[in-house]
Amino acid sequence: MKLLKIAKREYLQRVKRKSFLIGTILGPVLMGVMILAPALILNRGGQRQTRLEIVDMTGGSIYGELKESLSDTLDDGRMMFDISPLEVSGRDEFEEIKGELNRRVGEGIIDGYLVIPSDITTEGKAVFYGKRVGDIKSIGRIKSELTHSVVSRRLSSEGMDYSVVKDLIEKVDLKTIQVEKGEEKESDFDFLYFSSFIFIMMLYMTILMWGIAVERSIIEEKNNRIIEVLLSSVKPFDLLGGKILGVGSVGLTQYAIWGVFAGALSAYGLSMGGTIAKFSAFSPVTIVFFIVYYLLGFLFYSTMFAGIGAICNTDREAQQLQTPVVMALAFTIIVPMIIIQNPDGTFATVVSMIPFFTPIVMFMRINILTPPAWQIALSILIMLGSIYIAGQVAAKIFRIGILMYGKRPDAREILKWIRRA
Repeated sequence: MKLLKIAKREYLQRVKRKSFLIGTILGPVLMGVMILAPALILNRGGQRQTRLEIVDMTGGSIYGELKESLSDTLDDGRMMFDISPLEVSGRDEFEEIKGELNRRVGEGIIDGYLVIPSDITTEGKAVFYGKRVGDIKSIGRIKSELTHSVVSRRLSSEGMDYSVVKDLIEKVDLKTIQVEKGEEKESDFDFLYFSSFIFIMMLYMTILMWGIAVERSIIEEKNNRIIEVLLSSVKPFDLLGGKILGVGSVGLTQYAIWGVFAGALSAYGLSMGGTIAKFSAFSPVTIVFFIVYYLLGFLFYSTMFAGIGAICNTDREAQQLQTPVVMALAFTIIVPMIIIQNPDGTFATVVSMIPFFTPIVMFMRINILTPPAWQIALSILIMLGSIYIAGQVAAKIFRIGILMYGKRPDAREILKWIRRA
């Protein structure tokens, strides 16, 4: 009962804070910004005119085709590319004026210049000089139209019409249907990647945030000597368990609030149909596994953070010790691409059975291609066993470390605590 009282105290203290309300509201907003901002910036970032000079050593014919094909317009109606020719007789003359061109690029008079050698049809090489070589949208358009011009010449030299060949080699629209347990579901890489990324980022952020909250709560009460008052009336294990249970419940409350908003948005998305509906449809099974692996991940990591909090006297000391734990959790957000391409492969299967990675990687596998039931059951058993072991170790460290002040103990002393407790 004392454990539940501690949990209730931790829970009410946190949900009444303004930071909880702000974090609950801003969390989904910030996550949406992190996901959508790069695409929006990429689209809006191309909304500027590119002033380009074309050094066409083929006689000017390719320049004429580029001038005609690069006719894209910006939102304000201006041409996306402001192109002008620069006639040179050959590479020697180009080398003489190259310094002047670089100066004009450096002073912002032009954004760049494209050098088209006379042998581009056979060698297939051209060079772009510019300040903004990371402008993939503009450079991609230039490369695409230059390629069309060169390929057209090659085909003409072989007696073929480029427009006819272009129609003949038109790409095939490949629709992907995921077949799982005999049922068909329309799916593609974009849907799998973004739906998985949203869920694993939520797992990563909440497990890390609430795990560190347990750690800081212990350090704060240790420094205020409140912990000594509490230990006079409750057992160390009840205190540790109450803190983890209370903070974990705060995380579930936050998920419940997010779930209500997500349900409303999903209903709206489904009513809109099309692509929005596809990205809004999540099965109840996915939500259930999401909560299960959040609880398993939080209990596993929060016990380790609690142990770190009991050892340390300041946040700075805790930051040094928690780095390996945070790195282990961070590993799971750098492997989604590998997991998505081969969710039932050896790498994904093995990694999803390692306790440090199981909560996020196994959930990712379930969201992409549900693994056999025995693998899911085994991962849950491994997590429960790992939570028990981590809890036992954390409890022994907590029992002694929570009343130790002064210099931070080294690894040898911590081992002595574990043996002695």
